[in-house]
Amino acid sequence: MKVLIVDDSKTVAQVIGVMLKEEHHLHLWAKNGQEAIDILKKESGIDIILLDWNMPVIDGPSFLQINKDQKITSIPIIMLTTENKCDKITKIMDMGASEYITKPFTKDILFSKIQMVLNK
Repeated sequence: MKVLIVDDSKTVAQVIGVMLKEEHHLHLWAKNGQEAIDILKKESGIDIILLDWNMPVIDGPSFLQINKDQKITSIPIIMLTTENKCDKITKIMDMGASEYITKPFTKDILFSKIQMVLNK
């Protein structure tokens, strides 16, 4: 599996990268939504996107809106967020997120959500 991690926190990206590596998965890292768009236009074979909510340049919800409008990718997107209000979660799901994970999370939670999304 090849995963695109979109998060402005290097630490979060590294922790997720280690979790993925332990399970023999590949990953790419984008620091914001614009970098993610650039990667998606060049790279193939990405299976899932893990997308942070709050980032500079293009944040998670803005990335979802751009993707919805421009149809950049149909790859499943899991939002990673500290946001936990029902109306905000509903909004991002309506904008195209496949699932969400509230930070902080464990490796078990990450992989169960990935499996859930990929098996839909």
